[in-house]
Amino acid sequence: MTNHELELCDANPEWTLVLQAYQLAQQSTEKGWVPRVAGVTDVPVERLSSIHGKLIALGMLRFELAGRTEGVVYQVTPLGRQAVLPPAERQIIPEWMLSEEAA
Repeated sequence: MTNHELELCDANPEWTLVLQAYQLAQQSTEKGWVPRVAGVTDVPVERLSSIHGKLIALGMLRFELAGRTEGVVYQVTPLGRQAVLPPAERQIIPEWMLSEEAA
């Protein structure tokens, strides 16, 4: 099964690095939401904003306004979690089939 969004991510390794940074940050929090990553090794800082926008538009990264003190927080989506896996290990499940807890 091919997925256009995953193919785009595979063609842009910097996107995967950003997703991996968020996934790592998420693992260290109980809430699953993390503040914006300010820097990623091997990704120029001036490209981060553009990459964030692309990942959000493709449905690999979601955001929400947490509150006045926390500001905007981010979370890797199920599709984003698939994007960081090697292509042979991916199991694409349509978003509508996932329960809210799995998302």
